[in-house]
Amino acid sequence: MKSIGVAAVVVGLVLGAAQGAVAFEPADSPRLARAKDLISEERWAAAIPELRAAVNDRKEQNKDEALFWLAHSQNQAGDLAEAVESIRQLQSDYPKSRWKQPAGSLMIELAQKLGRRDVLWQTAVPPAPPVAPTAPRLRSPRPARPAPPPPPAPPAPPGQTQPTPPAAPAPPAAPVWFAGAYLPDMDLRVQALGRLIPTDAPKVIPILRTIALEADNPGAARRAVFILAQSRNPQAQSTVVDVAKVASETVRVAAVRELARFGGPNIGQDLLEVYSRGNAPVKRQVVFSLGERADASALVRIIETENDDALRDAAILTLGQAGGREQLRVLFVRGSKDERQAVIRGMFLARDEDGLIRIAGQEKDAALKADVITKLRLLGTPKAKEYLESLKKK
Repeated sequence: MKSIGVAAVVVGLVLGAAQGAVAFEPADSPRLARAKDLISEERWAAAIPELRAAVNDRKEQNKDEALFWLAHSQNQAGDLAEAVESIRQLQSDYPKSRWKQPAGSLMIELAQKLGRRDVLWQTAVPPAPPVAPTAPRLRSPRPARPAPPPPPAPPAPPGQTQPTPPAAPAPPAAPVWFAGAYLPDMDLRVQALGRLIPTDAPKVIPILRTIALEADNPGAARRAVFILAQSRNPQAQSTVVDVAKVASETVRVAAVRELARFGGPNIGQDLLEVYSRGNAPVKRQVVFSLGERADASALVRIIETENDDALRDAAILTLGQAGGREQLRVLFVRGSKDERQAVIRGMFLARDEDGLIRIAGQEKDAALKADVITKLRLLGTPKAKEYLESLKKK
């Protein structure tokens, strides 16, 4: 995997979020600047010793950043175990560093490379912090009933010793991936769930649905919707439909945007149902999504039933962009003057020169006819030019 993936994470999660704080951070040391130049040239093996020296230099003021780029370079060079150790050192020594977030993202990438689904699950669903014990109530102690003594072991046969009972199983080894109590934020949790959904969809999808319906973190909710939408799992796609109906406004808009890319014959009907429940921003996105799907019949239903002029006009224009020439011609005949003006704009977007020429020859309203002629001039097709020349002769 090229470095561009991690670089995008750094830009999106760190530099964009802490843009104002960057100016107050120390400038790169010559060694760190040299290492970054090597990284930009994808010379990972040459960058690693420079970064190690920066980490071990007492005068280096950006050790946390050096640790991140060290882990990144080690990952690119194939030293995955060393990359994990560098991230752990960053987590342990600099728990408040702004580089901790992209380091966590890199940790998820390493876990996936090594097939460590247990590490991904620890990130996606971290254990709850321990609850402080409550003071016990003071009660009179009752004498405990003595436990019956264990039955005596049968005597060993002559010449043999008594067998030693098996030892209790050893507790599992402590995880070596995280330093201390690792508490990833919601963005990292969603990222880990995205890596798990191909193998653990039945467990992952309900968690992503819960995140998508949380109103407190719309950014993470939208990312959860995106991951669900990218999955080919039918349950994931039906979850996106549900989210589009009941989530907060910004998340509903994001879900409707993703629905435009779904296949299947029922998506148009799903979008119409979302439209019937939505407010103006959601309805507008439904119109755009139907246009992206070129669903002319669903757009006509909105045009025929919508009372809001702005939404209806948006649906008419979108119908033109979707190439609904025949539907627009029928709407022109049925519509009021205001609706006809919108239909003319839609026919222009559909490049329906035949429909516009027919209207220009039959329309009695001078303003509408002039508008149609202007649109034909703008189209400039051979047929439109021929018709305009015929008007001059008349």
